[in-house]
Amino acid sequence: MLSQCTQQWTTRLAAAFAVLGLSAAAAASAAAQTAAGEAYGAYVQTPEASQAKSPLAVLPSVGPGSGDMAEASGEALSVLGAFSSDLLTSVTSGAVGAGTAGAQSVATVAEVSILSGLITASRVFAVTSTSRSGSTTISNAYGSTFENLRVSGVSIADNVAPNTRISLPGVGYVVLNEQVQHATGITVNMIHVVLQTVTGGECTSLECLPEVTATVGEIIVGSASSSVR
Repeated sequence: MLSQCTQQWTTRLAAAFAVLGLSAAAAASAAAQTAAGEAYGAYVQTPEASQAKSPLAVLPSVGPGSGDMAEASGEALSVLGAFSSDLLTSVTSGAVGAGTAGAQSVATVAEVSILSGLITASRVFAVTSTSRSGSTTISNAYGSTFENLRVSGVSIADNVAPNTRISLPGVGYVVLNEQVQHATGITVNMIHVVLQTVTGGECTSLECLPEVTATVGEIIVGSASSSVR
């Protein structure tokens, strides 16, 4: 199921090249724009373990009159005590034509388990798309969703609202469907766990130390970004 979905998105991303009309004439008249994209299945940085962005797909340099695509996949990934999953795939593509440009990215992850089952999901889909015509840039995360998402044993809607934050007592918090919009594009992190520790709060006969919350790590699952400049 996951591979079929990825194949459909690959076809859709490739079709963007034709829409943007990449021809020799277009190259000659194309605006000075570039398209960029990135997608990955997971990233882990904790006091006990780490995992670089994987599998990572980064769009090669795409300038006026050109288009390209990058993809990566992995059968499984496991980081002791922090994260595990089955098949992961990442795809990103972009093209620049005559006065128009676009970039699209998608990351898919199957059978996700974070922090020994504290957060689980059958499927995670991160999707972004950015297009520019003239001076107008439009970005969205249509298609980003979950299947069978659970946080602390509680079932969460597949179409959870963007930037939904849930506290994880003793751990930190998680942001679901995290969407960061900026002038040139968008980044979506479907699951972003922020690990925190609290120090202080103790009192002696002389003083009470204030509580200090510090971020000590993070886990990101299902990340896609696209931009046009």
